[in-house]
This record gives sequence, structure tokens and C-alpha cells, in this order.
Amino acid sequence: MANEVIEKIKNAVNNLVTLEIITAVGDVMLKDGKVSPVIDYSKNPNVMLTRVDLLQGDITTVFHEEFVTGKYQSLRDFHAGREKEGYEMIKANIAALERLWDFAQKSLGT
Repeated sequence: MANEVIEKIKNAVNNLVTLEIITAVGDVMLKDGKVSPVIDYSKNPNVMLTRVDLLQGDITTVFHEEFVTGKYQSLRDFHAGREKEGYEMIKANIAALERLWDFAQKSLGT
């Protein structure tokens, strides 16, 4: 049991390597007749993507020109806000994992 908890914490830390924020305008896929949050890339949506490598500190942002000169310019601010929320969420998740790790170490005697 103790080893399982520690492995889950280690896996969670490994999954925190890349933060990805996507803002997309276009069709989403249908699954079982319901709208799914999966973007239907086969219909060429307009996408703005930010990818942050948390270990290297690299930040890459790419976006369709509609977000710069077209009708979706206002969504740039929305995307920037989501980036900020994403960073704050990662910081909170790391802090929570750190507390959980400390708790596991003390409670499980490892």
C-alpha cells in the first residue's frame, strides 16, 4: 500500500512536465450523440496553443492568424487569462503534491 501511494505521487509529478493550453474555435466531435470537448481537427478549426515545458522553462505559443488580425482577436486576452490560470493551477498542484509526499513519508514511514 505504501509503495502504491508513493508510485502514484511519482507518476503525478512526471505528468506535470508539460502544461498545454488550447483555445479553439470550430467544430467539436460528437460521441454517442453528445458534444465532446475533443476538437475535430479534420474540420480545420482555428487554434491557439501554448505549451510550457516546466522542466526546461521553454514556452511555445502558436496561433492561427485570425487571432491576430481577424475576427478572433478578442480571444487572445481570453487565452492569456487561461495561461495565467494554468500556471497558478500547476503551482498549486506542485504544492499539494509536495504536502502529500511529506505526509506519505511521515505516515507510511518510508
